[in-house]
Amino acid sequence: MVTLRPARDADVPELQRVERDADARFADAGHPELADGSGIPDEVARGAIAQGRITVAEVDGAVIGWAYVGRVGGELCLGQISVTPAHGSVGVGTALLRRVIDEARRAGEGSIVLNTQSDVAWNRPWYERRGFVVVPRAAWSEALRAVERDQARGGLDWSTRVHMRITLSAPDN
Repeated sequence: MVTLRPARDADVPELQRVERDADARFADAGHPELADGSGIPDEVARGAIAQGRITVAEVDGAVIGWAYVGRVGGELCLGQISVTPAHGSVGVGTALLRRVIDEARRAGEGSIVLNTQSDVAWNRPWYERRGFVVVPRAAWSEALRAVERDQARGGLDWSTRVHMRITLSAPDN
């Protein structure tokens, strides 16, 4: 049984391990630049944990996945979902995403934005099946354009990346 909970400082090495294991799949999908073995930096993880912005999924006390949220401009941004390959395709990522969406709705957020690979089956199509839509370039805010510039400077090819957004409705009462 999968349990979702807020991340703790002691989880940081596990967050990094999960991310490295999950990102290794990008090499086989034609994106070795995303499988460079790096993980969320300690200071970024600890800051996000202190602010309650990382949720972990665990089974029998072992971290098997996590989701990280931040902000792009004034908009909530899903910065990362990582799930170990051994626990892929069984609903862990979906459970993490549902938690992010539910918490965003409760907090009164109007939308969630993210950026991802458009040419990898477990990225854009996965998010589309869960209600996200591609943000047309003409509709990008300056903050989204800045993300593109920063990621391109970091070596990501934006000919295969997209910004996506889901518009949230108020929570059911």
